[in-house]
Amino acid sequence: MTKVEAIQEVLKDNGGVAVWNILYNQLEKHYPKIKSSKEWKAGVRGVLYRELGKKFKMIDVGLIALIDYDETKLLLDDDIDRGDTSKIIQSKIRIGQEKFRLMLIKQLRKCPITGIDEKRILNASHIKPWALSTNFERLDINNGFIFSPTIDKLFDTGLITFENNKELIISSSLSEKNINYIGIEKGKKYLKLPTEDRLKYLDYHRQNIFIE
Repeated sequence: MTKVEAIQEVLKDNGGVAVWNILYNQLEKHYPKIKSSKEWKAGVRGVLYRELGKKFKMIDVGLIALIDYDETKLLLDDDIDRGDTSKIIQSKIRIGQEKFRLMLIKQLRKCPITGIDEKRILNASHIKPWALSTNFERLDINNGFIFSPTIDKLFDTGLITFENNKELIISSSLSEKNINYIGIEKGKKYLKLPTEDRLKYLDYHRQNIFIE
């Protein structure tokens, strides 16, 4: 199996679409020698970019799909219109995500890591990404946290995650210097993090999004 075929298989395993970390975490199953090179991630990106427009397409920043992927699958059922352009689809997704954010803010009120409660800057972080979720999961408030911008970015890109007992896990790829600048602490229990009804989603995040 070639690297292109392995990427295709990972995308098929995930319904035709995936974020970068899904590819990185699942490619080894189809291409066992994928990590033999120190720069293997750059190699994966190079292979994929060479096949853009032929085998793959970029739907959004960091969102890769098979070339024939139906982008309307990213929409909530009530929003589906087969005549929508990619631009309209992205607009509808943003509207759905804002609805999700407002629901989460109403429930959670502030970032459990920083304590920030300024609604205008708080972000809704899907635990299982929107593109890989069912319609129910996309608006399930248990599939999300409210975080301040930096924490949201760290979680979304897989640089941090959490144990079921609320302990923070930090990726080994994040330098100690930046960890100190951010003000987070590996292994610290963030007791205000609402994990109780989110365990299945957290397990997904640890297994598929987090970068060890």
